[in-house]
Formats: sequence, structure tokens, C-alpha cells
Amino acid sequence: MKKLLLISMMLMTVLAMAACEDSGDEPFTPEHPELSGPSGGEDENESEVPDVSSLQVNIMVSNRTITATMEDNAATQDFLARLPLEVTLNDYNNTTEKIFYPFPALAIEGVTRGCAPIAGDITIYASWGNVAIFCKNGSYSDTLIKIGRVDGNGIEMLSVSGDILVRFERR
Repeated sequence: MKKLLLISMMLMTVLAMAACEDSGDEPFTPEHPELSGPSGGEDENESEVPDVSSLQVNIMVSNRTITATMEDNAATQDFLARLPLEVTLNDYNNTTEKIFYPFPALAIEGVTRGCAPIAGDITIYASWGNVAIFCKNGSYSDTLIKIGRVDGNGIEMLSVSGDILVRFERR
């Protein structure tokens, strides 16, 4: 049943993307807070439009906001195009990383791979397609793609055991 649901969601996404291809509209993504963008529609009266060329991101954790500066590469641009995005960051490897799986996977073709992550780095693990925010230093991996970095000491907000609901949006 789960496979059928996943295949249906993927088919809907592909069809919607094809329909929007030449229209300039953003493609439809299924309404699932773990997998896609906003789940409730945007406030049409919102007067403040984020700068789409900015590489600055807000990450809301509970009632606090931390910031991140993103890299300028194709994978990052794909990530930024999906914002705002609300996800649950899953605790991975005893709070070494907080991870989530974007759907569909972020575009990584042609992006430089390989890094030794330090606490605060935002990466994509190319083999699995997950986004990982490192809370502790990691070892070099040629399958990691750096897409950003949490600013200042903001990583402390994510360096807690357990899963965390966060919202990413452009600054």
C-alpha cells in the first residue's frame, strides 16, 4: 500500500511539473510536511517577498530562529526553490547529524562531492539522498555534498537528542 501511495505521489508530481513546464509556475508537490513545501497555502496578503537570489536561510526551531548561509551550487538552488519547507529532522548516530529525506531527491548532478564535515555543516549524502546537518564533526566522505552552514553558534539549538520539527525559509 505504501509503495502504491509513493508511486501515486511521484506520478502526480511528474504530471504537475510537465503541466507547469512552460508556464513559469512552481510545480505542484504533494502536501506532506515531511516531503514537500508548505502544507497550507501561502498568505496571499504577504507584503514581504524574500530575495530569491539570497543564499541566507532562517531555520525555525520551536519559537527560536537560527540562520544559515548556503553554498552557491545547483543542489542548493534546488533546495532553496522548495522553501519554505517544514520537516522533522531525525536524530542520527547519537546526535552526530540531524537528517531528513527531501522528496523528490535534490538535484546533485555536476555538483562537487567530498568534504570532511564540521559541526554546523549542511550536506547531502549522495548515496541515500538525505540532507544532513552535522551537530558534531565527521570524517571525510567523497559522497557528501556541502550545501550550507549554520551561522554562529546556532547549531547548539539542533544538538539535542531526539527528533526536531523545523521550518526552513528564505531570509
